[in-house]
Amino acid sequence: MIRNIRLYPEFNSKGEESLRVKIQTEKGVYSASVPSGTSRGSHEAVELPVEKVLRFFSKVRPHFIGRNENELDIIDGLLIELDGTGNFSKLGENLSLGISIAAARAATDNHLWKLTGNRLVATFPIPVANVIGGGMHGGGTEWQEFLVIPYKAQSPLEAVQMILDIWKHIGSDLGKKGLLMGRNIENAWMSRMNDLKTLDYLSGIAEDWDVKIGVDFAASSMWNSRVYDYERWGVKLKSSEHMEIVKEAVREYGIYYVEDPVHENAFRQCALITRDIGKESVVVGDDLYTTNPKRVKKGIRYKSTNAVLVKPNQIGTLTQTHDVVVMAKKAGLFIVPSHRSGETYDNWLADLAVAWDAPLIKAGTTGADAPKLNRLIELWEEIPSVRMAKLPKGRL
Repeated sequence: MIRNIRLYPEFNSKGEESLRVKIQTEKGVYSASVPSGTSRGSHEAVELPVEKVLRFFSKVRPHFIGRNENELDIIDGLLIELDGTGNFSKLGENLSLGISIAAARAATDNHLWKLTGNRLVATFPIPVANVIGGGMHGGGTEWQEFLVIPYKAQSPLEAVQMILDIWKHIGSDLGKKGLLMGRNIENAWMSRMNDLKTLDYLSGIAEDWDVKIGVDFAASSMWNSRVYDYERWGVKLKSSEHMEIVKEAVREYGIYYVEDPVHENAFRQCALITRDIGKESVVVGDDLYTTNPKRVKKGIRYKSTNAVLVKPNQIGTLTQTHDVVVMAKKAGLFIVPSHRSGETYDNWLADLAVAWDAPLIKAGTTGADAPKLNRLIELWEEIPSVRMAKLPKGRL
């Protein structure tokens, strides 16, 4: 039974005020903190200022005192009912998700990876790690993230060690070549290279280290409702021209992981890209879907992608997030649980990735992302029967 709920302001990796929720039950105290995004999709649930949430929380709190923490569907349903807006613009997704995850931790006694029940063998995700950055996150490229995937790793420890070694090598090497501009908000390296030179460079890294590469194009940030504005390139491209550049880059550089190659409402155009490259690459929708069941359903109907990025704070509760996970997997789409650019030091994302049998997990390398990676290493040692996921092979 929930005896008390308290809220605490805290700061995320960008130095912005965030929120921690603590739930006290008869068994103990369980907490959760909620991250924040930078390049947020326009269809995401609403994050409210912490000060505003703290002011009206006294009216929300009584509705949960005395509730059974094991009745997660009821708790999340009550959050949705109390908000009444459909996008948490009244309560704020930072409050709703904080309560939802803290309650789930209480229900599982801090074994959140058991959220979907015990299994004979737990499958661990392969990290998709951001090593060179650009776009709205800061850096010299139009495209937002350049990623490495240690797909041959035999354990989370081996995978994390590899991405850290690669990240350190890139920083040192770019520094020696006079190409380093520092780190961006996700601790990815910023370089003076343009997008295609960055892909040239990263292709060499992939060959030397035997990893796959990925790109988060974050195309919505370039779309001005008429054309794709490549400011750093000094050109404006029609949709067809931009799509050809994406497909050519994927083919030439063997890009395995392709995220948001077109803007957030381009379901049909994304389907064309998936048709052409989806047999070999995982095409992932983030801004396209915003972990929203209505948008994921639309993407399934159009066959827009073969994978869905899953960010619980885009929708507001774990129950709603799980509904999206089930819908995507039933349709044969891969799920990729993901961090946000304004991360907290909480590690619940790792548990959820294991609970959902996700083949991939997207994260940074250091800072606030380290607890997620370390949690995977910890769970690998604690869970009796484990295995690493196999790399998804494009379209099923």
